[in-house]
Amino acid sequence: MLYSFSEACKPVSLSEIDENCLTAGVITLAEFREVFAARFNFASAVMEEAERPDTRFRSTIDVTDGHLFCVVSLRDVANVYGARDRVGLIVRKNLLLLVSIKDDDESIPQAFEEAARRVNPKSASIERLICMFFELLLADDGSDLESYDNQIAMMEGMIETGETGKHFNGEILSLRRRLLIIRNYYEQLLDIFDAMVENEADLFSEHRLHYFRAMRDKIARLSANAQLLRDSLVQVREAYMAALDYNANRIMKVFTVVTTVFMPLTLLVGWYGMNFKYMPELTSRFGYPAVIVLSVVVVIVSFIFFKRKKLL
Repeated sequence: MLYSFSEACKPVSLSEIDENCLTAGVITLAEFREVFAARFNFASAVMEEAERPDTRFRSTIDVTDGHLFCVVSLRDVANVYGARDRVGLIVRKNLLLLVSIKDDDESIPQAFEEAARRVNPKSASIERLICMFFELLLADDGSDLESYDNQIAMMEGMIETGETGKHFNGEILSLRRRLLIIRNYYEQLLDIFDAMVENEADLFSEHRLHYFRAMRDKIARLSANAQLLRDSLVQVREAYMAALDYNANRIMKVFTVVTTVFMPLTLLVGWYGMNFKYMPELTSRFGYPAVIVLSVVVVIVSFIFFKRKKLL
């Protein structure tokens, strides 16, 4: 799927590519290996990187005289543990190739088709097409990050109302890991656009580099937002641990008060459990009721004391 941009956007074949006219499109890895790599003299390292198994997350950028090549791992921010697409980006003078290395949902050609449709063919440029392509890929990321923000707010409400369960701490850590993956995803995109802004291979027009700068700033804001959410989760976890400590302290305070209230009664029981022969209360008919009344008075006085001290 290749398009030529001049007076209009029209599909072209490989044999119709004009190096003096902007051509862009999406190709498969097999097409890149069998046709484009040989025709445009791409180095073997480019092929090796494109065919490398999906074992790394960070992007690979190769800038040499005549071309820029990078491999991008695309993430669905709403489902970071889902399938991860990979696309190779190859830029030469008047040529932009998106190599679909892994794309289970066909999102790469869809995003490029939409980008090509939105760009005016008469003023189309590689810089504009690249930025439009990534802008479409990141279109829903702002709302997805907002959903994470709402989830954190719900966690804070659960801590306030005491509705946290035994898996709450695990949920916090899981969300932090997801946000770390998202932040790393944006970091790799920042690396790519930094390389484009530097323009070492002189592939881009200086007066169009502002497209890359604007896109880089947008990605930087998304990355900063993801990091801010991670920092918020640290505070949520601290609040959760503080709530656990507070509840534990309340329980210990109750136990302490109960122990203190019944300590005099324990003394009475121990005292009158000695059974000495000449203890006067043993032979008194009012001895047992007197001990009962004394015990009740001790309990009542103790509770009144702790209540006034606001310990209960």
